[in-house]
Amino acid sequence: MKELLPWLVVPAAWLLGGVSPGYWIVRLRTGKDVRQHGSGATGATNAARMLGRGGFALVLLLDAMKGALAAFGAKLAGLDGGWEFAAATAVVGGHVWPVQLGFRGGRGFGPLLGAWLALAPLAIGGCLVLAGLAWAATRKKVASALGGALLLPMATWLETRSLPAVAGAAAAFAIVAFAHRAHFSSPRGPDLAA
Repeated sequence: MKELLPWLVVPAAWLLGGVSPGYWIVRLRTGKDVRQHGSGATGATNAARMLGRGGFALVLLLDAMKGALAAFGAKLAGLDGGWEFAAATAVVGGHVWPVQLGFRGGRGFGPLLGAWLALAPLAIGGCLVLAGLAWAATRKKVASALGGALLLPMATWLETRSLPAVAGAAAAFAIVAFAHRAHFSSPRGPDLAA
């Protein structure tokens, strides 16, 4: 049974990632589909366009909590050897491509934050510091966040010394960067829409 556990927990993490607080809170409060407005994403930044700062904070918190829940759930199930990072990557993927929303979800920063806070808090802490410094210098949210997240694989290695953990961090970063690809083709640069 233990051999089957990763093949159950990782897909469950993907499905959990697809539970989209931004979509549901906007739908309940306004009756609208958040994906039809702003950037078309279900994450905190786009939800804030319809719900304000409080909506941003609530959606970000809930997205981070589902990332942490996937990571803690994997650890509680006894997964290790990198499988816990596979679950963390899966929750990010499920957030970006939610099955129940036709594979149109958020951009992935919220669940990535929560999952890495649970599994490698020093690594994500270092990325957050770098992102904060970049934002203070440039005032570009997306570019700063992606710049900080770019260091996630290296920071994860420094904290865990685990190649599977680094692979999970690299895959999670690649998913988030891919989800933000429209920012880089914008004539206004990488912060047009989050």
